[in-house]
Amino acid sequence: MTDSSVGSALPSVAGVTWRLRIGGATTIWDWSLGRPDPQVLEPLRRPASGAASKHVPVRTYVRTVGSHLMLESGLEHDLVRVLDRDPDVTWTVPQPLQLEWDAGRNRKHVPDLLAAGPDGSVTVWDVKTATAAASARFDSARRVTAQACASVGWKYAVFTGLPAVHRHNLLWLHAYRSRPAWADRWEGKVLAAASDGTTLGELVGCEPEQTSLTWHLIWTGCLSVDLTRPLTPTTRVAS
Repeated sequence: MTDSSVGSALPSVAGVTWRLRIGGATTIWDWSLGRPDPQVLEPLRRPASGAASKHVPVRTYVRTVGSHLMLESGLEHDLVRVLDRDPDVTWTVPQPLQLEWDAGRNRKHVPDLLAAGPDGSVTVWDVKTATAAASARFDSARRVTAQACASVGWKYAVFTGLPAVHRHNLLWLHAYRSRPAWADRWEGKVLAAASDGTTLGELVGCEPEQTSLTWHLIWTGCLSVDLTRPLTPTTRVAS
């Protein structure tokens, strides 16, 4: 399946081959067909861990796609927590493609994640520690991937992690992704309080049902707080 909005052949970086997995089969993508539909892409590999592994695979439920995804590291999980509550992301695929270039030296690279938006936009992500992202070994793969994505109208980004406070706040909110069964009875009251100006302490220091709903609404973005700072009773909340 392809993006039907693409009416003509798309250019690609000369000498770069795109390998995708669709319908259980791995294939070299023909860009004259247009852009592939992100929702039919399958991971090119299954993360595994061994005695010499530097990362531990993670299996996590992602609400954006409505199922579990296998990720290769906790750092990838950090990025997925960011993407899963981003309204501009409607689909996520781990290990979504393999780029191959420099045939004589057989260079290959599998980016870590692909995130698609409701407007058809696509961002391909590499997830690296700050040290690995700055290494000469990664530099060639980064440059080729960035150029290849730009040539087909996709974005490319490298994620190196979040500041500790932001990461810990998202870990806390992660527990409140599901909408509580009692949400309809409390949502109007919580949103009204936030629109009038309130603090986090005033919202979560009341009934247990209101407390859990408040955290859920912060996770969804219906309530806004500064997640880059520690959450305290005096944290301002807006709707």
